[in-house]
Amino acid sequence: MDYPVRPGANTENMRARILKVAKEHFRRIGHQKTSAADIASELGMSRANVYRFFPSRDAIKESICRRVLNGTAEVALTIARRSAPPSEKLEELLTAVHHHN
Repeated sequence: MDYPVRPGANTENMRARILKVAKEHFRRIGHQKTSAADIASELGMSRANVYRFFPSRDAIKESICRRVLNGTAEVALTIARRSAPPSEKLEELLTAVHHHN
């Protein structure tokens, strides 16, 4: 589900920056302990400004999950299309998913 945001030239760029910082915080301290204020502080903006681009912290988490899943699906499809024995493809898939995430 894509969330509506205010129109603007830098909207997608700012959303990408927010997601990057949020993902780093989630990895470092966990998604439960990361607040919108943490993300905003790292970006040098107010918490309210983060909510201009995402309606909630859950929306940020969902966007990060969607990106990870889409990336994983792309890797899986690329490997599945190769003409290699299934066992080799499975091993390659598991290795790629591990490195991708």
